[in-house]
Amino acid sequence: MKQFLANAEGVEGYLIFSMMVFFLFFIGLLWWVFRANQSYINKMKKLPFDNN
Repeated sequence: MKQFLANAEGVEGYLIFSMMVFFLFFIGLLWWVFRANQSYINKMKKLPFDNN
């Protein structure tokens, strides 16, 4: 993989960008999970889902 990246010019920027997007997505997901209060979680548990 390192040889491929060395031969392809300009790929480093895409690699860093994709890692930042990946990192920010999971930080945002963790933030949302910890901010969800108990009433919101209970409301989501009571939603009727179609089990067909």
